[in-house]
Amino acid sequence: MNYFYFEFFIGILLLISLLFYLSPPIINLLTITLILLILTNCEVDLGQNSWNLVIKLFILGVGVSIYNFLQPKTISSVGVLLLSVILASLLIVSTNNLLALYIAIELQSLSLFIIIAKERSSINKVEAALKYFVLSSISSGIFLMGTAIFFCNYGTCNIYDLSIDYISVGKILIIAALLFKLAAAPLHVWVPDVYQGCDYNSLIILGTLPKISILVALINLLPNNKVVLITVIFSLIVGCIGAINQTNIKKLLAYSGIINMGFILLGVSTNSFVGIESSMIYLLIYSVTFLCFIILVDLFTSKKDSISEFSGFLGINKTVLITIVFLMFSFAGIPPFAGFFIKWMVLANAISSQFIFTSLVSILCAIIAGVYYIRIVKISYFQVDRSYYMWKEALIGKREINYNKSIILGLIVFLIISLTIYPNLILSIVHLGTLSIY
Repeated sequence: MNYFYFEFFIGILLLISLLFYLSPPIINLLTITLILLILTNCEVDLGQNSWNLVIKLFILGVGVSIYNFLQPKTISSVGVLLLSVILASLLIVSTNNLLALYIAIELQSLSLFIIIAKERSSINKVEAALKYFVLSSISSGIFLMGTAIFFCNYGTCNIYDLSIDYISVGKILIIAALLFKLAAAPLHVWVPDVYQGCDYNSLIILGTLPKISILVALINLLPNNKVVLITVIFSLIVGCIGAINQTNIKKLLAYSGIINMGFILLGVSTNSFVGIESSMIYLLIYSVTFLCFIILVDLFTSKKDSISEFSGFLGINKTVLITIVFLMFSFAGIPPFAGFFIKWMVLANAISSQFIFTSLVSILCAIIAGVYYIRIVKISYFQVDRSYYMWKEALIGKREINYNKSIILGLIVFLIISLTIYPNLILSIVHLGTLSIY
């Protein structure tokens, strides 16, 4: 069975089902059925299928988690667009043609644009959506220009033919367009403003699904390591410095995403088996941690998105505070948390590949970035105006956590703890998938 058309058919079926306003449990059942169909119809071997299988299952798992995170009143409007993003992500992973890749990326970008701008009464959301749309259109034009140049030179649009080409103008333009979608510096100018203007329903989609699928497309191109290394250094420096004095949670997450993308691309730049493997493990663990953090922030902060509001967590729920501290230590790369494990893997591979200078820059930037992660922990425990937020929460009332969010949050926290204690599970799965492309 051709998986490109199989997933396209199932995706269209899901979209049509949502148009008839089926209940969320039925939509979840359809999505889980899709996962089971892929598992039962795919022969796990050392061919390309195993690589695609690992990525697609993770995309679907993240998609189901996000769908259950959405507010019930927004499911009817955002649910169709979310499935559209999931469908586009699956197509990006499956395709081996540059024009088909462009169409899938545009489907993903337009869906994200509508998700960000769905509340037209909010000036900040409309502004963020317009910035994303305009700059995304420019990157799409760059991608098409690179595709046209490559086609004129080689007479083909096959991605694997492009991967053989070591370096050319067309390939550099295509890589630059993909790096823009990944929010890597110096193509990161849209990220802080767009993140700040998004609500958490939009941000949780924008910060996970596009990065997973676009990174796979970039890996398939086998980009020139010199081009990627320049992006790595810029991303590390911009990400660690930009967030130091931030007081807004969303902007802090934006710069955090930039520096983490620098570490991910550091593994990709080695063009080695271990490098690709470590980058994918890094992206998977980062996405799960980001997902958990967004859910907690959305549940226990107001619309001001101020970091100082973390000072009220101790009075709200000690379990939530411990979870936040756990996530921050993981983001900062403090042992023995999962964040340290993935940073160590990437840096060990970079050093073995003789990227000594870049590794030193990475270590220095990781230490600086740890300051603003630890700062959140400090605010949570020792903020002087903590009593104000505790009384504010007591007077306003605690927010209710619905059943779906509690289940998803519990599963994600359990997964993160499991990866910290026993990382061999995800390592074996990603190892099998990565083995198929070498």
